Amino acid sequence: MSSIKALSAATLSIALLFSTAAPVLGQIYSWTDEQGRRQISDRPPEGTVKDLKVKGARANGPTAPSTSAPLTSATTSAPVPGKGQTLNEKALEFNKRQLEREENRVKQEKAEAEAKERAQRCDQAQAYVRSLQAGGRATRLDPKTGERLFLDEKEREREIVDARRSADSWCKPPSSGAAPAN
Repeated sequence: MSSIKALSAATLSIALLFSTAAPVLGQIYSWTDEQGRRQISDRPPEGTVKDLKVKGARANGPTAPSTSAPLTSATTSAPVPGKGQTLNEKALEFNKRQLEREENRVKQEKAEAEAKERAQRCDQAQAYVRSLQAGGRATRLDPKTGERLFLDEKEREREIVDARRSADSWCKPPSSGAAPAN
């Protein structure tokens, strides 16, 4: 008889454990905001947003909100100051930090690649200026025929000025992020 009571008590304990854990599992919303940044939250966004995705669902909670209907501030209340974060909030904060780190890494890689390309183009432009100043025969391809044309002294001086201008634009740090025309 006591083993039946122990078994039913254990079954009841397990049932209580699962019934109290179910509401903790909430919905996770992800969307793209007005600035084009990816947002992740355990609360739905306010207003209409692009690309709303809802992951997870409460066992007896509401269904996912529609992306066409604006959401009110009553459905998106802010966390109460002074209260601890839930597991979902902590997970969302962690995901946000990871997303920001990844975005920063991508930006840094892009900036490094652009700096490397600028350095290569700077070296090429400076080498071209030096070759023009060395005095040998300078040539240019005719854009219409593709034929090699030799430059006279006047054309060489103009080419040196253009080459210096190009080298200066590639060798100085970018001011607006736009690459100079070659």
